[in-house]
Amino acid sequence: MAEGGGVCAVCRKPAKQFCSSCRSVFYCSRECQKQDWKTHKTRCKPYVIQNHPVFGRHTVATRDIRAGEVILREAPVVVGPKQCSPPLCLGCHRPPDGSYCCPSCHYPLCGPQCRAAPVHKRECAVLSQAKSRLTVDRFDAPHPAYECITPLRCLLLREADPKHWEAVSQLQDHSEAVKASELHGVIQRNTVDFLRGFMRYEGASEAEIYRMCGVAVVNSFEVRHNGSRVRALYPQAAMLAHHCVPNTKHAFDANLTMILRATVAIRKGTAITATYTNTFWNTMQRRKQLKLSKCFLCSCQRCADPTELSTHFGTLMCGECGTGFVQPITPLDLLSDWVCGKCGVVVMAKTVFWGDQILHKELKGLDQSNARPFEEFLEHYKKALHPGHRFLVEAKYALVKIYGNSPEHRYRDMSREQLENKAKYCRELLQLADVLAPGQSLLRGTLLLELQAALVALARLLLSNDIITQEDSKDYMTEAVKHLKEASEILRHEPEMDEGGLDAKLKKLSEELDV
Repeated sequence: MAEGGGVCAVCRKPAKQFCSSCRSVFYCSRECQKQDWKTHKTRCKPYVIQNHPVFGRHTVATRDIRAGEVILREAPVVVGPKQCSPPLCLGCHRPPDGSYCCPSCHYPLCGPQCRAAPVHKRECAVLSQAKSRLTVDRFDAPHPAYECITPLRCLLLREADPKHWEAVSQLQDHSEAVKASELHGVIQRNTVDFLRGFMRYEGASEAEIYRMCGVAVVNSFEVRHNGSRVRALYPQAAMLAHHCVPNTKHAFDANLTMILRATVAIRKGTAITATYTNTFWNTMQRRKQLKLSKCFLCSCQRCADPTELSTHFGTLMCGECGTGFVQPITPLDLLSDWVCGKCGVVVMAKTVFWGDQILHKELKGLDQSNARPFEEFLEHYKKALHPGHRFLVEAKYALVKIYGNSPEHRYRDMSREQLENKAKYCRELLQLADVLAPGQSLLRGTLLLELQAALVALARLLLSNDIITQEDSKDYMTEAVKHLKEASEILRHEPEMDEGGLDAKLKKLSEELDV
């Protein structure tokens, strides 16, 4: 933005007012600004796309962006089945029951209304050319016939929607990296060969089909639509650079429009980042997943640090000396040995990965409504894992959500120890969130809401048993109110909390706590 003002975008008179969002266009009056809005709104954004030697094309802030500010609202240009998708209706993406199939292409649908959906009518002309009739026998397992749908929908935009086709065709495909990955054989067999051979599709060459597969792999976001997990392409959001400590969060409304918000203040000239993986995964798991699903390896500060920014998210306790920390020698090398910083014992990377997989499977197999298995998990592995290790963190987070929210663990039935543990775990996880998911992240909002509930319940229990005085209870309540205000500020923008959802949750919580 020029110092002192500029020229009105409408009448060319000297102007000092400017668009409050992008701050790059001047107006001499509100009337001129209103007149220009239809034209300007398509270009009004607080960021620009730049090239970077590591990130490639990525999004950079053109002005200071406030925490909580909406950076982008974008509707998807393509939505379709993800890789390894079970059967779903190609008209609405609901899980089908097999009672109705499209008479032309024989893919299962919900009914005639979904056969008439525009998105399916376009692809049906291709799918109905199959050499033989498609059969779908199971609806609870991935079916290879759905691998081709999203790339095909991208290709069909060329004729159906040239504007969206241009946006999709400009996205990076990383085809060479995809060809060198584990995905290559699956893509070649289930999409390229399937479309060109079995479906006899001649609307695109093998290279064009493969490129669209790469575009879908590298750029798509997983979303939930009508009860199914699908993938969607958002060309503007695809320009966000990945970072394992992102400065944004994104959510999807009922129409699958993405809403991207800053979680922390973003200074002008700073990259606007998102995470393509899970904050609760350690470096080994995040980088393996990124290499497999996005065909690149992250080398951010968190990934390059053996301690993961002093969180010790992947640190093991030494089995030899009992007190030393076992960490990777070279974190950015997936095959790097791990070593104890105290006694020097070496552990091979494959051994660490194997143990990681075993514990992951064990933790995911626990009853998510019962606190006892998670309490036992924490006790069992406290000597093998650093207190900050991801699996102990996940177990604590599970307990935070179970205590007070599960029918078996209602606040009025919880013991003092359980309430104190919930508050303690919330505080520990909030310290972790301040490092890995700072600011107005969904994780912090959720933890703050759970912490305030735990404090209110604990204060009531202690007061009713004459352990604290009425005056002491005010300290608990004062802290609880502070956390509730911040949690509400963060969570009010979340889709499930919007339109009265947060008020309903707070009302239910108040009834449970009898406040």
